[in-house]
Amino acid sequence: MKRTTLAAALLLAVAALPASVGPARADDTTKHYMGGIGFRAPITPLSFALVEPQAAPTIGVRHWFNGVVGFDLAAGYYQAEIKPLPEKFTGYTVEAGLPITLKRPSEKVSLIIRPGFQYGQLEDVDETPPPITIDWDLIAATLELEVEWMVADKLSISASHGGGYFRLRDNGNPKTTRTYGGTLGSNFTELGFHVYLW
Repeated sequence: MKRTTLAAALLLAVAALPASVGPARADDTTKHYMGGIGFRAPITPLSFALVEPQAAPTIGVRHWFNGVVGFDLAAGYYQAEIKPLPEKFTGYTVEAGLPITLKRPSEKVSLIIRPGFQYGQLEDVDETPPPITIDWDLIAATLELEVEWMVADKLSISASHGGGYFRLRDNGNPKTTRTYGGTLGSNFTELGFHVYLW
């Protein structure tokens, strides 16, 4: 209960910050109190360990509370079936992030630092007798530098690089835990985008 109250108070305080706080200029209304749909270049811990299909957080929203602090929330879902094995995969991923504007090199370009957290599950069902089900759960914590470019008044594209910690665990017998830590990044084929609608 105390944590929920503290989190709500923090969000209200952030939302109440004046637009001129931090590196944002008072006369720049490019990102003040606006939000929309889109996603960042997908990253999932399953990329580091599995060849099987995976859910990437590619349906999402970004909302800016003011010219400095925003909030990202994205989700992904995947279902695949392989025949004649038969084998079926079902997975989902949820990702949240806190974009914070560090600098505006120009009116249309923002340099953002973005801590993020991701959680997901993948179920692998092999129906070949005897049937076997393996459940994977995954978590990730990332810290990235992102560049967001407003290519139009309400449309942006972005790319990022940084580092992260990834943990992937199954329910097998014996249980297997895989952990990864290191740098990550996206190139020109893996750009994110946001369309600001409000």
